[in-house]
Amino acid sequence: MSDRQTMISYEEALAIVLKTAGGRRMQTESIPAATCAGRVCAQGLKVPLSIQPFDNSAMDGFAVVCSDLVGASEDKPVTLRKAGMIAAGDPVPENPVEPGSCIQIMTGAPVPPKADAVVPVELVKVEGENICFTAQPKEHANIRMAGEDFTKGDELLQPGQCLSPAHVLPLATLGIDAVEVYKKPRAAFLATGKELMDDLSQDLKSGQIYNSNRPYALAALEKMGGVCVNSQTIHDDPAIFDRVLKEYMDQNLDLIISSGAVSAGEFDFVRSGLEKAGAEILFHKVKIKPGKPNLFARLPNGTLYFGLPGNPVASAAGLRFFVDPALRAMTGRNPESPVQAKVMNGFSKHSHLRMFLKARAEIWEDGLLTVDLLDGQASFMVSPFLEMNCWAMAPEGKEEIKAGDMIDLYPLFPHEGLI
Repeated sequence: MSDRQTMISYEEALAIVLKTAGGRRMQTESIPAATCAGRVCAQGLKVPLSIQPFDNSAMDGFAVVCSDLVGASEDKPVTLRKAGMIAAGDPVPENPVEPGSCIQIMTGAPVPPKADAVVPVELVKVEGENICFTAQPKEHANIRMAGEDFTKGDELLQPGQCLSPAHVLPLATLGIDAVEVYKKPRAAFLATGKELMDDLSQDLKSGQIYNSNRPYALAALEKMGGVCVNSQTIHDDPAIFDRVLKEYMDQNLDLIISSGAVSAGEFDFVRSGLEKAGAEILFHKVKIKPGKPNLFARLPNGTLYFGLPGNPVASAAGLRFFVDPALRAMTGRNPESPVQAKVMNGFSKHSHLRMFLKARAEIWEDGLLTVDLLDGQASFMVSPFLEMNCWAMAPEGKEEIKAGDMIDLYPLFPHEGLI
């Protein structure tokens, strides 16, 4: 168990989260491929068949043997005899195109043996069964070649790969109706604070504030690949916390997340409640801002517990930089890597703390990625969220971020671009 006064680095805290969450890998399930968007692939998948499965025509026209049209021009047209017609959906022909003949063919129809080009219908002159050509086509012109899009046996999906609506089209094209994915981690969220008003449609009473952490956490968890199956708000009452914690533990959740009551004040009861329930406190204080009193624990039933600070930006940063990495590890995804951008304006910070800064990135015409560190970095200020599209991570050991410095960036939410 970590000492109450021990404050560890972000790298140390993240390593503990990844190791612990990685040991609670989610089970898998098979789902319809059409519903795979937002899920994480759990099983490698090979291309089951080549696409195109057979050479087929990209145009309505005539399948020809190029050597039959050598020298064809406007001045010296070449006439071939139409020997038949093939429509889309017809079986692949067994009989080859005979010398001096051509086959009328429709878009998507299989190309007959020996035919090595398709001449569009608008480029020929039809005179009954005689087809007049005025140019020699290039080999394979207007033919979709077998295996040109996918080759059987090639790698299609990898374990840990995030699936999106873009995957549905290739999967359906290949006749894949189901994919194996990790089950979504099941979470509960608990907001603490006597001052919190859950009903956003009601006017605030004296001393109250609206509970922003709870709706934000629910939205963020969905974005990060989890599913919140229970959420509530409680007053600063240790007995109520103990009861709710037991209820959540009985649900055998994958993780529980709370906001508030993790500092060292009289009403900060989360740690003592966890210890009373037999939890292993893996860390409590981290050298970061916002969110120094972040707490991470493992309950006796294996459920992971994240105790986030109550200030809304500290809570949001905890979700992004502790909960999301845990979800990634639980579903076989690789740790996230930042990109670097050129800082456009300076910022002063405490040298011993890593800072997660509200920021806005921009890509210029020359491809340069720059970032503005926004005003309003205090952990209670959420107005910058209307403008920010990323988090800038300022490292420990540095007091001054200067214009022109390079800094690590993370999208505001995982799986989103910076712009």
